[in-house]
Amino acid sequence: MTRPRPRAWRATTSALALAVCVLAGFSSRGDAAASSPQDELRGALTQLSANYGAVTRKMGPDQAANLEERLDTDLGWMPDATPPPGYSNEQWSTRVAMQAHLDASIVAQVVGVSAPIAGVQGLAERLIVSRKDGMLAPFTLYVPPHLATEPTLVVLLHGNPQYDSEILASRFFRQFADDSGVIVAAPYGRGIYDFASPADDEVYQVTDEVAAAYHVAPKRVYLVGYSMGGFSVFKIGRQYPARWNAVMAIAGAALGSEIELVRAAFQHTRVYVITGTADESIPTTYPQNTAIYLNSVGVPTGLYVVPAGTHAIVTLAPTISAAWHDMLSGKIRASAWPSGFAGTPSNLPASINLPTGYRS
Repeated sequence: MTRPRPRAWRATTSALALAVCVLAGFSSRGDAAASSPQDELRGALTQLSANYGAVTRKMGPDQAANLEERLDTDLGWMPDATPPPGYSNEQWSTRVAMQAHLDASIVAQVVGVSAPIAGVQGLAERLIVSRKDGMLAPFTLYVPPHLATEPTLVVLLHGNPQYDSEILASRFFRQFADDSGVIVAAPYGRGIYDFASPADDEVYQVTDEVAAAYHVAPKRVYLVGYSMGGFSVFKIGRQYPARWNAVMAIAGAALGSEIELVRAAFQHTRVYVITGTADESIPTTYPQNTAIYLNSVGVPTGLYVVPAGTHAIVTLAPTISAAWHDMLSGKIRASAWPSGFAGTPSNLPASINLPTGYRS
């Protein structure tokens, strides 16, 4: 089922100017640099309307409607959006323009020719042909300017309500990628809640195709999730645990009904859990108890707690960065080893309780 997309995201005041940015596929194209985010989105909606039958055949009726709603949602909040905490006016204008271009580019690729995955420099939207049903499915890819000789790939699962383009248009995960020189791929998962089938296979297909395009060795692939994605890593990751060097859950937890499956799957996989003590959406006891229990039953688990941290990434970013670097270096710092012993997986959520709207 395609998840609903709330339209209640409305900020107040300034108009946005399109910032110039050296991200291939974003500002290096004259058509993107010459128009406002709103103009680009309106142009994409016009193109989508004119080719709706073809888009439906290539993506399926649900995803054609989902794409139209994505563009409508962008147009609903972007004209009056003001910078949230953690952004200057210029940074926010750039972030908004990035997302508009990413979302608009999906239409151009579905109607025309899908751009290749290999050769991306910076931020771009790309499509895969689902091996499950042959439908086109979008994902967002970020390739930092400086890659290591042996590239590393982080697969990033977004939250809800959130698009793949939103989580990577956000400056924070791109900054983590820049600092560590790693590629980040964010599958959309068709907007299916908790990456349920066939979105789960889509995560692995995106992983396979990006890793092949950039010659990423299997031992250099990681799975990270935020909010809904922070819950989903414990479901998606355990399907093929040997595929992931390590797994990170940000503002997420394992469900009580699934914790023993997680324990069995991740016996040889490092797990990193990040939580803020003032998270208004996911009680911090859930991530903390997840980490304490997994560590107590032999799963090497790091717990990174942010005092007064909320559900917003800006409040967690420095600690995410620390855990991110620990994950890539194959360690858990001494201060992150969970204290206490949980003999049973108590005080874990029975279901996911997620926020109704946020943007970062």
